[in-house]
Amino acid sequence: MASRFALVIVLAKIFEPAEVGQFGLFLATVTLSMLIIGGEFYTYSQRELITLPKKDRSFVIQHQLIAIGLLYIFLLPPQLLIFHFDLLPMRFMYWFLGVLVVEHISQEINRLLVAMQRPVLASWVLYVRMGSWVACVIPVIWLYPDYRKLEFLFGSWFAGASLAIIIGSVVIYRESRPWERVNVDWMWIRTGFKVAALFLIATASFKMLTTVDRYIVEYLSSLDVLGAYVLFAGMAMAVVNFLDPAVFSFLYPRAVSAYRQKDFAVYKKVMKEMIWSALGVALILVTAVIVLTPFVLDWIGKETYQQNISILWVLLTVSTVYGVSMIPHYGLYAKGADHCIAYAHISSLIVFIITVYIISPYTPLLATAYSLLAAFVWIGIVKTVCYYKYTQDSVINETNLVS
Repeated sequence: MASRFALVIVLAKIFEPAEVGQFGLFLATVTLSMLIIGGEFYTYSQRELITLPKKDRSFVIQHQLIAIGLLYIFLLPPQLLIFHFDLLPMRFMYWFLGVLVVEHISQEINRLLVAMQRPVLASWVLYVRMGSWVACVIPVIWLYPDYRKLEFLFGSWFAGASLAIIIGSVVIYRESRPWERVNVDWMWIRTGFKVAALFLIATASFKMLTTVDRYIVEYLSSLDVLGAYVLFAGMAMAVVNFLDPAVFSFLYPRAVSAYRQKDFAVYKKVMKEMIWSALGVALILVTAVIVLTPFVLDWIGKETYQQNISILWVLLTVSTVYGVSMIPHYGLYAKGADHCIAYAHISSLIVFIITVYIISPYTPLLATAYSLLAAFVWIGIVKTVCYYKYTQDSVINETNLVS
């Protein structure tokens, strides 16, 4: 996470704001396309992997590979429409497709390791995928101006994700032994697609928030302002990006396992640990960003970022609300309350669009950031209310069982 954070800062120092904006568009579009081509199938297979015995891991992984292959056949070609409608420059097309595939596969490997309750190994694979190549890129673009091109960044990204795939695949194979070739259970795959479809619609709505926002910023202002938005979004979202591997990846598999085994005492203990850990880490990170920002902007030395600093304060609030809302999210995921998560995500996109439409004439610079804040506050409220409702229902059910 520190590597990615450093990359955004160095890009802001070396590249023009418009180029930083283009990098932000590329990154956001890859993130949304990863969701589409993956079909959110992992939401089904991962929950199965957590609850099934170790001997069945090879069954789940092989069927997930088949499902992903089918999704690629039908959903990868339509991604070329991004270039047909000039959402990204045509010169990025091959880099986009290459980065998209290796980034998605390495992400799925990371998720499998988390589901296997090997968070430390998952974190190392995550570092190779997201941080190792950055550690190589920064000194190169700093010392050699000829490499200060977005294509060099995309090529390095591709190499890092590819290396993560190799390392992660070896680890998963060893963690899943004995490895047995199984007959294809098409009913299992169909069930997975049905469960994933709900998550796909919900998560697509959610991811649209952090993809469309960049296009709206460009539309309402300019590529230079978008560059400032991308920088500040990278700084603010570092809070959430750190919470995931540092807190949630350690705790939510334990919460799912405990709830599925009806060990409600352990489930409640894990959820309390998640609450205090997430709040504590978030507070430390937010404070660090606030303290360091003036020094970072002075070092970058570009007026565009100084003039648009107000964007950062709103986005920092957004990331804090987002991180806190993940606590009831994982609680609901453990309980299998998928429809509540889906409702929160789908309705948040509506909240975002309405808010942008209402306030953009009055504050075009901050309209997108304020709209994101409204959407994430809404998500947090819905998930918290649903979690409280399901907790009360669980108490009633436990009481009935005892009686």
